[in-house]
Amino acid sequence: MKVYTLIQMLLSATLSFAQDQNATMACSSIENLLGPTKVQSSGLQFEAGATGAWNLANAQLRPACIVFPLETSDVQVAMKSIFKSNARYAVQAGGHSAMEGWDNSQGGVLILFSQMNNISYNQETNTISMEPGLTWGEATNAMEPFGVAPVGGRASAVGTGLLLGGGISFLSPAHGFGADNIKCLDVVLVDGTLVVATVDNEYADLFRALKGGGSRYGIVTKYELYAVHTGTSADKPWIGGTIVYPSSSVEAVINATAHYVQTVGDPRAVSLVNVIISGEITAMAQVELFYNVTDTNTTTLPSSIFGELLSIPASSTNITQLSYLEVLNTNPAGNNSGSGETFGAGVFSTAESTQVYLDARAHWDNFTQAVAGTGAYFFTSLIFTPIPSSQVEAGRARGGNAIHAPLGGYVALNLGDQLTLGVAQPPPEADEAKLLFLNQLHRSPGFPFFMNECDKRQNVYETYGDYEFMKKTYMKYDPTRFIVEHMSGPPGL
Repeated sequence: MKVYTLIQMLLSATLSFAQDQNATMACSSIENLLGPTKVQSSGLQFEAGATGAWNLANAQLRPACIVFPLETSDVQVAMKSIFKSNARYAVQAGGHSAMEGWDNSQGGVLILFSQMNNISYNQETNTISMEPGLTWGEATNAMEPFGVAPVGGRASAVGTGLLLGGGISFLSPAHGFGADNIKCLDVVLVDGTLVVATVDNEYADLFRALKGGGSRYGIVTKYELYAVHTGTSADKPWIGGTIVYPSSSVEAVINATAHYVQTVGDPRAVSLVNVIISGEITAMAQVELFYNVTDTNTTTLPSSIFGELLSIPASSTNITQLSYLEVLNTNPAGNNSGSGETFGAGVFSTAESTQVYLDARAHWDNFTQAVAGTGAYFFTSLIFTPIPSSQVEAGRARGGNAIHAPLGGYVALNLGDQLTLGVAQPPPEADEAKLLFLNQLHRSPGFPFFMNECDKRQNVYETYGDYEFMKKTYMKYDPTRFIVEHMSGPPGL
């Protein structure tokens, strides 16, 4: 047994050395072609790029070099060299991934989009053209003078990579997943070839696969998105804000959340995000409610939709008239948390009973008690995000996506944990407790996990309605399986 372990260690070390050598060769090749400004392995810009990820587990990874592309052709050059050198690599847009290794690469090549942040609005086609280096806060601010917005993230610091995982927006109940609002994609394939993918051209299969398939099919260097007319900052067409509930109200909030998912299908009820937070076992609830009104003189949330939640005793309530930009800024997220972040996904259909929600809370309580003594956690949270049938229907009207969720609506669950400042990884016993929670959590068959909020070990693809199509499409565009073998990301292809 000891001999076998030693052989394994030697093989692993040999493989790691070979991978490092391949990355060094790729870095040298890319630098020769693009120059030292765009390709760096040391210095202030390199350090900022290498350590800038939101999740400390990714910010601690050390790439062999960082490519800072200024245009799509730079990405083509980089990908050709990476492919030829057989090197490991990662791609980072906003860097807001809780999954270790998904947006940085230890000893590999990191393609960082921080310098590609152009955005423009075409009034004639009502489309937004944007590069991947932008955050949703930057994109929404840039579009605000035109009275439009992209269907992007719910936190201002999240980046465009959100679209490739599907993407949930405050606009989603009426307009679909963020991915459903993509009109056109510029995509650099694994060998460096540039293609333009749309819903009805020769790359329509690639287009559909990228709408929810993550980064497994190529590198997107430009998005053309359908714009939504949201008004300027002077307009206040939204009512909403944040309600915080004490521990004594948590069970009532869970019940009300279940009833909301089961009964509410109004696409103007643009978001209900339920966050249950635990410091040292004592729980509280934070709920964000928004409604897109037709009469801007309205100053209260409709009781027919939110009445049960509004009737529950709260610690604080902040409901007011808002512009869309103010809605987005309700949930600002920093670029670097300084601690490890972990996620885990679940899903309940609208047909599930209220007891299923209470059971989830009970399992979560067991998890929080199991990890409380480790001292590794700043907080843990159980988040419920309703996905109404109107959201799925809006996506189908635009040609569909790889997620291919059934009609009827569901709620996406997220176990979101932030570790103590400076702690990058949970201790083994806490990770085991997390996996136990995810295994105990009821899952409605046929309904998809949300990739952007999953555990890196969860096979999200197999929960998608288009799973077989995705596997076939992946093999078409990457027949040597280079991407899945050289870049960390969702398993299952």
